[in-house]
Amino acid sequence: MTQFDIAMMTKYLKNKGYNLDELSQMSSEKLTELYEETVRNFIYEAQDIIRANSDFREEKKQAAFITPEVISIVAQQPSKLYEVIDNYIDSYTPDDIAHTFFSAIPHAKLNKLKKMVRIKVRELQEVWLLEIRKNIASLPKEEIETLMKYYTDNKENLQMIKSIYEKSSDSAYLDEIRTIANMKLTMIQEYMPEELERNYKTYYDNSPEKLEIIQEITKLSETYTKKSLLSNSITELQEILKEVREKDEQKRAEDEKMHAYFDIFKSALHDPDDQAFVDACLEAASALPRQKFQELAIILSKHYKTFRQRFKDVTKEFGDIQNLQIVF
Repeated sequence: MTQFDIAMMTKYLKNKGYNLDELSQMSSEKLTELYEETVRNFIYEAQDIIRANSDFREEKKQAAFITPEVISIVAQQPSKLYEVIDNYIDSYTPDDIAHTFFSAIPHAKLNKLKKMVRIKVRELQEVWLLEIRKNIASLPKEEIETLMKYYTDNKENLQMIKSIYEKSSDSAYLDEIRTIANMKLTMIQEYMPEELERNYKTYYDNSPEKLEIIQEITKLSETYTKKSLLSNSITELQEILKEVREKDEQKRAEDEKMHAYFDIFKSALHDPDDQAFVDACLEAASALPRQKFQELAIILSKHYKTFRQRFKDVTKEFGDIQNLQIVF
């Protein structure tokens, strides 16, 4: 760790309210530990603020009462239910809304009312999520994808999604979360770059860089699937790709060598001097991995009728060479 690193961490912690004298007395390990903990806490707090969790929890919604007048309007025109539902999402669950109108409207069918409410709720969810994405477009792209994944996963929490939808059109609110989101991203990029993918997983899971690496891995190896690779970080994928490339290069080299020995055997099989065939067997057994040598021997036995018997004669003479013990 350099003196610059220590100075940078000390300055940051001092700005966060820590005593400079106490920081100066800390070992570099202790200072690093405190620094990382403080940065992480900032990131977690920033995430909560950006998601609007804390604000939402503190809000006290005034229950909207479904009046007899509204029930009467819906009773006369059932399609009006679509127009009034969003007025009560903050106070009632979708099933509660359906049951309320069902209990007050003669001859109403509960299943039909529930279906109408579900259709309207799905429509509202789609509209809210689309508008939220549009409204937060000025945030860092990493944050947008992370937030939208969170909101989509929690879209059944209608009160929360509606609250965020309404706030997202407020320029003052957007300015606040944009500032915090930019600070959060900068903090992670500069001080904890190894945390980038963990904090912005949704963004990185669909980033061109990650998808290109996955595509190359699956192209080179049948061992991996896209689904199994998505859970890995880009750093982990780069390591896998490096390993896969090395294996692919090794396989190519072995295949080229195997093809070269095929030509050598082809020539030896037509050579009147038996020693040429013996030499080819010994060289190939030494130069090729056992699996490749076995593959070559099987191919040769299919192309040349005399190969198998002549090869068996060689294995009897050189029984101590393990690679020559081929099973056809």
